[in-house]
Amino acid sequence: MNHARFFFAVFLFLAGCTAAQAPAPAADTPSPPAVSPSPALALEPVLAATAASTAEPTPLPPTLTPTPTAPAVQVCSPLVEHPIDELLLIVSDPYYRPPANNPEGRHHGVDFSYYRRGERESIAGTGVQAVLPGRVAMVLADSFPYGNVVIIETPRAALPPDLLEAAALEEGESLYLLYAHMEGAPLVQVGDPVEACQPLGAVGRSGNAGIAHLHWEARRGPQGTTFTDMQFYDTRAAQEQIDNYLLWRISGVYRHFNPLELLFPGRVFPTVTPTPRE
Repeated sequence: MNHARFFFAVFLFLAGCTAAQAPAPAADTPSPPAVSPSPALALEPVLAATAASTAEPTPLPPTLTPTPTAPAVQVCSPLVEHPIDELLLIVSDPYYRPPANNPEGRHHGVDFSYYRRGERESIAGTGVQAVLPGRVAMVLADSFPYGNVVIIETPRAALPPDLLEAAALEEGESLYLLYAHMEGAPLVQVGDPVEACQPLGAVGRSGNAGIAHLHWEARRGPQGTTFTDMQFYDTRAAQEQIDNYLLWRISGVYRHFNPLELLFPGRVFPTVTPTPRE
């Protein structure tokens, strides 16, 4: 009896240990559905649209307006049949700087002349034309000493930089170019506007010219001047004519320089000063 109880107690103990070691059956808990990740491409349009809606607009570059440039100024030879690069070959009397004790001393301009050049027997009759555009400031016929002569004013503002440097004009000044000794009455009138290369007349020997030649002068002076007349070395000249001549020639108001410096900017011409007479 006692043995039966002992064995029954042992059986119960072993059965309890076996039950404690066996894992409890898992509950039938449903698994969560698998979530498929959204494709990356599906997110990009959304992000791009969001960025586009929040970013500051990129300003467009300013429209550039072209700056207007002044038209180029044409520069012509004073002689129709002879281009600028030939002029140095036909200078018969160069520009002289007058001595200090004689401001009227020769030679305030440049003379162009020749005999038998090419098919021409002489320079007589060769066309004279305006070197620069401007306004006619004087026209005289049969005057002395310039003969048939024209003066053309070109304002400072109308000169290109290289010619402005050569002319060395101050504020309020203009460039005045004189063409003298033409064979007939000039082809322009006082006050006329003149274009570069516009005909003025023809080479002659009027005034005090001994031979046919073009006498060409360049001066700096007050803008807007008009000379009604000038004359000197003539007992028949009126005082006003003499005063105008002296104003132009020796007053220092209209200061002459070598006109070739206008045609050959940057070129240095030798200074020629005549020896004063004893």
